[in-house]
Amino acid sequence: MIRSTFAIPTLIALATVFGLVAALTGGGWRDAAAWIALAIPVAAVGWAMATAGGSSRSVRPVARPRVGLSFSAMPLTQVPAE
Repeated sequence: MIRSTFAIPTLIALATVFGLVAALTGGGWRDAAAWIALAIPVAAVGWAMATAGGSSRSVRPVARPRVGLSFSAMPLTQVPAE
C-alpha cells in the first residue's frame, strides 16, 4: 500500500532533483533534459487541477460550531458593597 501511495510523488521528486542538477551542472543536452524534467511537476499539477471533480464553488459551506465562552448566557450577579 505504501509503495503504491508514494510511487508517483517519488518519481516526481526524482525528476525534479534530476532537472535541478542537470540545469546546474552543464549545457547542451543537459539544459534540454532539465527543461523536460522540470516540466513534469508542472504538468502533474495541471493534470490534477484539470481532472479534479467539481469546483470549489460547488461545495456548500459547512456551518462552523461556535467555540469559546458566551458571556451573554452567563447570569449577572451583584457583589454586595462592603
